[in-house]
Amino acid sequence: MTIWRSLITDQVLNYLRLMFNVRRLVHSFAYLSATLIAIAVFVLVLMLAESAVYALSGQPVSVWAMVIAAISAAFGYAPLVQSMLRALDRLFFRHQLDTLAAIRQLGAGDLAQLPIEDVETALLERICKVSYRRFAALDERKLGDGNWYAYPASAPFIEAGHADHPSDDYALCLKLPAANGEAWLWLGPRQDGRVMDAEERDSLESLAKFSAMSLEHARLTYLQSEAARLDSLSRVTKQLHSHDLKNRLHDLSFLAHHLGSGKLDEDDVQRMLVAIRKVTGRMQTLMQRVSDPNAPMDPVIAPLDVVALLQASVRDRLWPESLKLEQKHRLVKAVAGDSDMLQGVFENLYDNAVQAMQRQGVIHIETSLVDLRKSQSDGDETIETMAEIRVRDQGCGMSKVFIRQRLFHLFATSKSNGLGVGLYLSRRIVEAHGGTITAESEGEGKGSTFIVRLPLWQS
Repeated sequence: MTIWRSLITDQVLNYLRLMFNVRRLVHSFAYLSATLIAIAVFVLVLMLAESAVYALSGQPVSVWAMVIAAISAAFGYAPLVQSMLRALDRLFFRHQLDTLAAIRQLGAGDLAQLPIEDVETALLERICKVSYRRFAALDERKLGDGNWYAYPASAPFIEAGHADHPSDDYALCLKLPAANGEAWLWLGPRQDGRVMDAEERDSLESLAKFSAMSLEHARLTYLQSEAARLDSLSRVTKQLHSHDLKNRLHDLSFLAHHLGSGKLDEDDVQRMLVAIRKVTGRMQTLMQRVSDPNAPMDPVIAPLDVVALLQASVRDRLWPESLKLEQKHRLVKAVAGDSDMLQGVFENLYDNAVQAMQRQGVIHIETSLVDLRKSQSDGDETIETMAEIRVRDQGCGMSKVFIRQRLFHLFATSKSNGLGVGLYLSRRIVEAHGGTITAESEGEGKGSTFIVRLPLWQS
């Protein structure tokens, strides 16, 4: 086996040396041809200039004519050589990568104009085009919110943590510059099956660095746009809070005061008081959070019966008549949570489910205990038991790309009239409790399931 590998390596090296020498010979022909053409241009311009000078001054030989001819030949020589070199490379050496031309074709400027969810795929598509690769992938899983991106979508998948190991599916793995972690660009084999030489590898490394800068530029542009939208949203909600909603809150509080005067039936009064005060409290909390979605979350943690909380939230809510609910609760242990904040999370999941199903269908609500493996800093694994709440609908569903890249992000929404704030706030609330919120869907039109996991109360 070792002998065969040595023979194959020698054959590859001999082939690369041969191609290098042939390319040098072809380039020498380009320089020779350009030199001959430049001389011909010099002679032609000299003859024309001499004729013009003779016609004007009557002198058969002029130094000015020679200067004009020399300048014409000199200024045209370098562009002519470069044009001939590119033409010959395109004709005989298509496998060679022209770095400057490739950078121009990447289009860093218009890349920033694409929707943020399309940026990575568009960049990989352009890299495949300019480097003649069958497929390419971007691995950013060791960055903060990074993922695995591939073009086309059927490109081979590499498990996390295998960037330092060679892959039979990919021809090259290039490390990208990253400030807060590690990222890699995986390049598949060439479309023409040619072997990569050292010159092409150097060009690909330069191309990869430029691609990383282009991607960072596109993302920063999106963040600036998002910050501007957040500022606009804050201004609008502050105006809304200071006028219409503030007046409605005052009216509800005024009504609750009069209902407590004792003029109505006591039981009815108490029920109305409780309902009105809950509504006003939730509206105030909601407006405070929407006015600044990035405000710190400070949950008041206490033992909480999450099953009772879910049952009460379902019982007190006004549901559409054409919608049914099925509940299946197995959880018996208390969770560590803030009841008001978590009720807001569940209310938001209910709202999304009702809208996704267009107010008809079945919503499933389930609770259970799950055991999760967690890795420690020393490499050991521990088992942590958490409460799991699932809210499943039969609505429009979501694509896996949208779930992976956009869902739970600020202003990300699949609804035509949505702001994209509710799930972003829900994620921040759940994470402030030390839990997680995720989503699953088999695809568009096949419903969605939202999964909330919360830590148990440690007595």
